[in-house]
Amino acid sequence: MQRKLKARHLEMIAIGGTIGTGLLKKSGRTIASSGPLGALLVFAIVGLQVYGVATGIGEMVTFLPVAGAFSALPARFVNRPLGFATGWNYWLNWSLPGELAAIATLMTYWIPATTFPDWAWSIVFLTPMVIVNSISVAGYGEIEYVMCLVKVVVISLFLVVGTLVWFGVGSSTGPLWFKYWNPPIRGSSAADQFVSFAGAFTTAFYSYAGSELIGITSSEAANPRLSVPRAINGTFWRVLIFYIGSIFLVGVILSPDSTEILGKTIANSPFVYAYKQVGINAAAHVMNAVIILSATSAVNSSLYACSRSLYGLSQDGFAPAFFGRVDKRGVPYMGLYFSVFFAILGLIAGYAVGSEYVFNWLSGFVSINIMLAWMAMSFTHLRFRWGYLAQGRDLKDLPYVAPWFPYVDYLSLTIGFFVIGCITFGVFYQKVYNLEWYINSSWVYAGVPLYISVFVTSGIYYGRQKGDIWSGFALIPFAEMDFETDRLVEIETEEEKALAEAVHQKPKSTREWVAYIRYKLF
Repeated sequence: MQRKLKARHLEMIAIGGTIGTGLLKKSGRTIASSGPLGALLVFAIVGLQVYGVATGIGEMVTFLPVAGAFSALPARFVNRPLGFATGWNYWLNWSLPGELAAIATLMTYWIPATTFPDWAWSIVFLTPMVIVNSISVAGYGEIEYVMCLVKVVVISLFLVVGTLVWFGVGSSTGPLWFKYWNPPIRGSSAADQFVSFAGAFTTAFYSYAGSELIGITSSEAANPRLSVPRAINGTFWRVLIFYIGSIFLVGVILSPDSTEILGKTIANSPFVYAYKQVGINAAAHVMNAVIILSATSAVNSSLYACSRSLYGLSQDGFAPAFFGRVDKRGVPYMGLYFSVFFAILGLIAGYAVGSEYVFNWLSGFVSINIMLAWMAMSFTHLRFRWGYLAQGRDLKDLPYVAPWFPYVDYLSLTIGFFVIGCITFGVFYQKVYNLEWYINSSWVYAGVPLYISVFVTSGIYYGRQKGDIWSGFALIPFAEMDFETDRLVEIETEEEKALAEAVHQKPKSTREWVAYIRYKLF
């Protein structure tokens, strides 16, 4: 593969890569079911985990920018069963075409399904993304850069407009303040409030999915020692501003019972409502286009992540060797086309049962599996750092050192187990087991059991190879950890060294503060 992703590609992907249908399409209903404070707390909790995961992955991949980090790093620093299970789990998450189903649903806002079948829109949007990913990694980077830029601009405008609406601009009733936080968490009893709170986690995880993509892109970054830390440094502020800020504003400018929150079409959307309040009457069409663009961006990233994950799995011996074939442009084409095959399954499912059902089923499945992948990487980072220090290595040799170690990893794992407990209670508490339950609770009977069964089966397999089943689950000793294979040693230019040094010094002038803030956010 070729290192053609520039720093601006990685930074914009880190900023806008996670802004998709989870935030723009599903967040309103989350506030309706959980209440404004409940949804805000859930997004804040998951945002903390995102920060811990992103910094931990960043430390590992800047030192070892391997392809297929979600299989290679757990296999190298924990054990092979975890690498096998996490690698295939991560590939499956990205290969399931939930965003394609969302696009099909969104297009019916303009063109009814009776005129053009909604599932056929998946083909229309999938084809150009396959072509882009077949050209080169630079093509993926440029297209994703533009789409992420549009998403960031639109969300930034919403934050400004939403704040004006909250302060009462354009209204005769004055500032809204917290009049709609009544109640802040939905539910007639403590148990009901807990269930409504827990139910918001699947949307939050689905919304944040993709924030870990830096672990995949690092293997093709032009200079991962410089560009990856730059992409990670602003993670906390990006989560706080774009996600927490958006959820907060939606919760304070609209009642949880309003048609804009509960509406099933883009015309009844909190984002559209905010723009209409300041006179932008074409907001519904604009936001529908932006959400479709966001879903297309997710499809683009899905194809990229899938092809690189399969390449990494093949390199680690977890997948057939032909998935490691790369063409002259550096594209792992066998992994790409095999992943497209799974995307086509989404078209078949959309035709059979309807795109909205497919999207809801897949979003639930992907949400919790993404969380399991994050937990695996947090545990892997703990083992990475402990093993690194146990071998007498110096932290100064790491291009990027994750802050607050080991507490952010402990926090990430704690949040993961807490969420599993919350949603398990919520999904079984006084539920009617109908079609809606099976659609919205796919992780219960398909997601988590699949991950655990793959881990256990692979552990038994590797244990039998050693003559002892339990030995397959043994942790790799610190002394045997490999920190040299795939290590990238680059000589930075004087200009790159000066830039890296400058952004870590305290700004002294207005110009330096502007440059510092721009670096942190963008």
